Amino acid sequence: MGPGSRSIFAKALFQGTRGLGLLALVLTTGAFWVSQSHLRAAQAAQAAADDDDDAGPKAATPPAAIPSAAAASPATASAVAGQEGPVVKLDPNQQEKGGIETAAPAKITYQNQARAYGTILALDRLTSLYNSAITATLQLKSADIKLEASKTAFTRAQNLLKLFPTAASQAEAAEAVYKMDEAGVEAAQAQADAISNSAIQEWGPVLGQAIVSRSELAEQLILRKICLIQLTLQGGATAKPPDKISVTFGSGSTAEADFISEAAQADPKIPNISFFYTMPVMPGALTGTSVAATFPNGAAKAGVGIPPSAVIWQSGKPWMYVQASPDSFERRAISEEAAPTAEGGYVVPAANWAGDKRIVVAGAQTLLSEESRSKNKSGEDEDDN
Repeated sequence: MGPGSRSIFAKALFQGTRGLGLLALVLTTGAFWVSQSHLRAAQAAQAAADDDDDAGPKAATPPAAIPSAAAASPATASAVAGQEGPVVKLDPNQQEKGGIETAAPAKITYQNQARAYGTILALDRLTSLYNSAITATLQLKSADIKLEASKTAFTRAQNLLKLFPTAASQAEAAEAVYKMDEAGVEAAQAQADAISNSAIQEWGPVLGQAIVSRSELAEQLILRKICLIQLTLQGGATAKPPDKISVTFGSGSTAEADFISEAAQADPKIPNISFFYTMPVMPGALTGTSVAATFPNGAAKAGVGIPPSAVIWQSGKPWMYVQASPDSFERRAISEEAAPTAEGGYVVPAANWAGDKRIVVAGAQTLLSEESRSKNKSGEDEDDN
């Protein structure tokens, strides 16, 4: 190898050696910084642990707040989700203090129900017809009295004319008055008939005749001693109106209503047959208030009776409590298939009822209060956490 070649080889060897040295330096530096990062992380973790030890032990925070009946204290009712509504837990001592009593529901027979809806009617028009009937009656009576007087005067004039032919003009005048009073009676009678016809067309023959004759029924309506309601069967339903029926109105109040007659005019919102019923004036029974009822329809069937003391109202719906275990009570909704009774209770189809279930017949409101209290306490505990 010549001197020039050896020089070139030595130069290339030197450059390769320098490149390897630079690569080694970069790798060493990177390893140093990685080790320093791990060291700082370990030191930070150790410092946090030391702080926790100084502050004292802390309970681990659960991932979510889950209500548990087992975690409730014996003196507190706990509400957890049930099939229909929450479940309230009360120990025997709490049940005794709250007056909680349970019983097996009575087995009774009932009929299929047809739903009916309506309102408490305004009686402005009925009152107007009532007053008009009074006026027409007085006018007719007055016309009759005038006619009787003019008839007597006309008869006297005719007798006088037989004795004194010169009394012809007096007899003619008496006859004219008599005929005018006859026309007055006819006009008063026509007015009375017109009012009677209007009352019957608007309110039907039973209520219309009551208005015209100013019967006790009409007087009680005018004086607002009773309310008039119009109930219309749901579309497609047919049922015979019972003489007495339980109606629900307002925020769940119930009352017994008496049948008057079939309504002369249909409810434009529900195209089906309508009926007039009267019910007592009660708190909440205001004009325009919606009412609902169920009409018995079809053959009798087996049912389960829910007494009025077992019924509570929540969110505008009827509920009851069923004993789920010796120390727990489940709130269940009373379905629309149940038929309300005149006393304020319900009849549930026997096919929809578990035979071994007992219902709370006393203290249901206490359970509802405990349920609300438990929910409020649960909400406060979540806020504290």
